[in-house]
Amino acid sequence: MKQFHIFFLWEEIPSDLPDGPRYVVTEASAAPIVDNTERAGVLANHAQMIRFSDASSTSYRTIMEALVRYSRDAPAVISRRWQQATEALSRARSNEAIELVGLAFDVHNSGRPFYYEQKVSDVLRNKFFFIPQVVSSIFTGREDAASIVAESLLSTEGTSLGQQRRLVIYGIGGSGKTQFCSKFAQDNRESFWGVFWIDATSTVTAKQSFAKIGKLGGMEATQNAGKHWLSNVNEPWLLIINNADDLGLELSSLFPEGDRGHILVTTRNPSFRIHATVGALEFTGLGKEDALVLLLRACGFRRPWDSSTEKRGNEITNALGYLALALIQAGALILRQVCRIDDYLGLYQEFRKRIRKRQLSEDPRDEDQTIYATWEHSIESLELRGTEASRDAVQLLSTVGFFHFEDIRVDIFTRALKNKSRESNPTFQATFVGTVLRGLIARMEAPPILPEFLRGSTTDLDPSRIRHALHSLHSFSLISYNSRDDSFSLHPVVHSWARDRLTRGEQTLWAQIALNVLAEAILLPPDDGGEIHEEFRRDILPHLDFCLGARPIRILSYDNYFGGLKFPIALPWRFPLLSVIRAQVLTAAKCGYVYAERGRFSEAAMLLSQVKDALLQSKGVRSEHTMRAMLGLAATYWGLGRLEEAVSLQKSVVTARIQRLGPDHLDTLSAMDQLGRSFWLHGDYVEALEYQTLTVQRMKATLGINHADTLSAMDNLGVTYGSWQRFKESRDMHLQVLASRKKTLAPGHLDTLTTMNNLAMALKDLGVLDTAKELMTEVYEQRTQKLGKEHPWTLWALCNLAKVYTELERYEEAETMLVPGIAAGRRSLSDDHLGVLMGLGELTRIYARQKRFQEAESLSQHLIERFEASRGKEHPDTVYTLYKTAQLFEIQSKVVKAIELCELANERVRIRLTDEHPMAKDISLQLQRLKKSQDEPHGQPSVGLPLKTQSKKLQKYKTF
Repeated sequence: MKQFHIFFLWEEIPSDLPDGPRYVVTEASAAPIVDNTERAGVLANHAQMIRFSDASSTSYRTIMEALVRYSRDAPAVISRRWQQATEALSRARSNEAIELVGLAFDVHNSGRPFYYEQKVSDVLRNKFFFIPQVVSSIFTGREDAASIVAESLLSTEGTSLGQQRRLVIYGIGGSGKTQFCSKFAQDNRESFWGVFWIDATSTVTAKQSFAKIGKLGGMEATQNAGKHWLSNVNEPWLLIINNADDLGLELSSLFPEGDRGHILVTTRNPSFRIHATVGALEFTGLGKEDALVLLLRACGFRRPWDSSTEKRGNEITNALGYLALALIQAGALILRQVCRIDDYLGLYQEFRKRIRKRQLSEDPRDEDQTIYATWEHSIESLELRGTEASRDAVQLLSTVGFFHFEDIRVDIFTRALKNKSRESNPTFQATFVGTVLRGLIARMEAPPILPEFLRGSTTDLDPSRIRHALHSLHSFSLISYNSRDDSFSLHPVVHSWARDRLTRGEQTLWAQIALNVLAEAILLPPDDGGEIHEEFRRDILPHLDFCLGARPIRILSYDNYFGGLKFPIALPWRFPLLSVIRAQVLTAAKCGYVYAERGRFSEAAMLLSQVKDALLQSKGVRSEHTMRAMLGLAATYWGLGRLEEAVSLQKSVVTARIQRLGPDHLDTLSAMDQLGRSFWLHGDYVEALEYQTLTVQRMKATLGINHADTLSAMDNLGVTYGSWQRFKESRDMHLQVLASRKKTLAPGHLDTLTTMNNLAMALKDLGVLDTAKELMTEVYEQRTQKLGKEHPWTLWALCNLAKVYTELERYEEAETMLVPGIAAGRRSLSDDHLGVLMGLGELTRIYARQKRFQEAESLSQHLIERFEASRGKEHPDTVYTLYKTAQLFEIQSKVVKAIELCELANERVRIRLTDEHPMAKDISLQLQRLKKSQDEPHGQPSVGLPLKTQSKKLQKYKTF
């Protein structure tokens, strides 16, 4: 389907047939819910579907928008496919030549008479178009509001230059704010180069929305990158900030900086009007006439309407407060012949009485109660049908009530189904004991609580049930479906009602079911590889947030129930409880993994520490599951800066694996390599050198010198050699790794680029600058191409390339690289990220060499503070910064300040490093020289040496 653009259309008005009014082709037949397709209803009967008398009709505009979009995109798509076909034909002809004559040669198609090329027209300026909702085919009214918004945002008159145009639309839920903004964007699409939207339900969802925009702009997927890109786009863009209802939301933080762009804000909070620059609009109900038209169109009634129908319609619209969402829902019930228009009000009032009597978790607002009653009828109708699809639909609605209401990917459920089938059929060694034990456990273990369509044996699981359930919900207008990314959404009020309709006990149950569904859809390493899985985990994060907010994970204490008994000895006792703890541990591990991957280390640490504790209690430290949990938690602690705790966990794993697996086992060696790397990052260079040297020796003997793990360990050891200023050994190690990786890996492989980067730095320190420049240039260009210009590894390569340029005394070029690179690092990473601090350190060196001492001093003082806060006072990076700042003061003959910092560096350097480390020796020599110069007359830094000569002297100590 991905090779085609398919738009399904269906008739929304029954045809007058001999046997009575009915649809010639039903929606279910005409517009099935299929991946990568679009669908919409046409307000006409079967015979009139392709005949439009009014170019302003919504159905006509919907179809024309699709045709124009397809026509605009077609030339580029066709050209690309012809090119791919040509290349494939060339390869095929070349293969034929090899088979025929045994020679390989290129087949050229210089003429290419069949090759279709056409320049894409620049007339249609819109390039990006993302709106919160697909515009309803029966959208009605709000013409006056549309004119006001167009005048405010698009008019060139009456607005001062240098002002970002922001318009706030506020009003009660269900009044149609989001639909209106989506319709405005669709109708004015060609007025904007880009249309984007932000889910402002929470700061987390807003960050995710901006991250997607950043990725569209070829930058890193972060909030700051997305905002920065919009701030610097010269073309006109529209940003829809949707559902900014939270009173605690700092709305101004969501506006891109500067005066560019047009912004529409939808909110229930009227106080947000203060942020408008071109006006604000309040949305309540529709006008009386528009409300009637919307209701009767939703009912599928053809014009002209008789007076009785209009009278009943007006009574309904008045009872529903003229709210668009309630009117559409009422129309859906009547359209599906659940009730007649004459009966609707009586049923509606009955359901309102039920809502008032029901004990809800949170009392809804009056306007919400008005709409709630319209959905009560829908859900009861589904329940009374008693079909498999209707039961699944009700359970699906109860489940997603505990997800975030926007962008619910359908493959959450299909992945859960697939993974459940996978877990039910694992590959294992079919020994007699293993078979018996597995059968026993299968009979005793309680299955996870899931919706019916995800329960049962693997042979009974049917993916089509999910689609049928979605179709049932969609037919009652309870969800909106987005075919472009195969996701669906609920209106925020529908989302609230989906929970409020449940009793407190039912809410607890369905919150747990929702969490179980998400857990089933998540895979843990090593089965989670690839960009597709990574994007999935990113997209489910808002759903995980909402679900865990309703149902936090608290793993039962194993020791409280089983004392000192370890698994599997504890199996005969209280096995069901053991299976519950096991399920909790697995769910916490999966959720913690997702949070850690997205950089939310605090949430990850809370979950993974529970996993570690439970596994330690139940299986002990020598269990492989326990050790993996400890390593995962250690990585999370690194993200939080809790370095000592991380190293402690890794030490425990190395000790346990040596005892359980032996010192030469691959898993033991892998843990040792990780620990050695952690020692290096922590600044424990002595321990790092010891562990990495031993690891490389054992890996060479056990795995061979060309094994991937051996090469990785050798590369890490080469970096540690550099930290000891053993630059020749570092160079030789990296050369050896590079030669092997070039033989076994594809050109430009990321591992190869890492080794090239490390080799370039070793060559820089040895003074082989031209070769270092060539290597770093290639690394930077390749990483830019493969990872993007603002990826952390690309920015690190840019910083290292600037270091080479500095050594080549090409200071202006180095500064030109660093300044935007540091700004990008701050956007994509953080102010205290090591890469950002290293970039600032290199910029300080450039300033000092250019004799811009005031700027260099200011940056140096900033770096000392940031390194102390983020890396620790005793970390070698902090000590090195003190040492370099002392040299900066010495160059300027500020001897007293230089001695003060040098003494501090000399005191701290021996905490992590030994007296034999080169940096400790350099600091000691510098301190001796400074104190000697202080004793000399007139405060001269060195007897008989002018400042210029002394600056040259300092160069041999690797000064600025």
